[in-house]
Amino acid sequence: MQSYGGAPLGSPPTGRNILLAIDTTDASVSAAQWAMHEFYRKGDTFHLVHVARILAPQLTIHHQYHATYDVPDPKPPIDERAFLERLKEDIREKITRPMDSLNMPHNLHLFLDTDNAPASAVCTTIFKVAEQVDAAILVVAAHGKGHEGGRDPWGAYLGSVADYIMNNTKRPVMVVRSYIPPLVLHMSRSAGGLTGGGAASPGSTAGGGGGGSSSKSLGGASASG
Repeated sequence: MQSYGGAPLGSPPTGRNILLAIDTTDASVSAAQWAMHEFYRKGDTFHLVHVARILAPQLTIHHQYHATYDVPDPKPPIDERAFLERLKEDIREKITRPMDSLNMPHNLHLFLDTDNAPASAVCTTIFKVAEQVDAAILVVAAHGKGHEGGRDPWGAYLGSVADYIMNNTKRPVMVVRSYIPPLVLHMSRSAGGLTGGGAASPGSTAGGGGGGSSSKSLGGASASG
């Protein structure tokens, strides 16, 4: 993975470091909202980690003898700079702008995957950032799709990234299935942070090991503990 940014990690934080493994889907925005309204307290810092997949265009050729193979597409390659700018703006609009409006500090750690890396490689990148910032918790969205891409009516499948994180880290994990943010916010005197009346769906548990990786880095709930 090739990295494109991220904030300096040298200065000690005054509060907790909260790692959000994000993408730009509604499920991920919902997980970020849970962390903002239900977990954040004054002095904490959010670390948003996103591994963006950008693959060279390819053509798939189907041979009459049932052989299939891919060849490079003759179209112009993807403009990585333009892709990154669009992605950053999308993240800004959906996640970091609401954080700014609530004065919540945040850093974006953006990584670029050009090899179609598996979930284990994506999670290894997430785990490395978690180690660097000494994350107090990892927050990730559940993506309710079955292994074959179908819907998951029983809510048993968390998604490949969430599932791998749950089973391969010793840090606390929150997997958020869905969350509706509160309409009215108030300051909690005891926690010194924002609290409200939204609720995340029930989730599952995590456990812990490590993982291997292959991607490009671009700088930058079920509960478990």
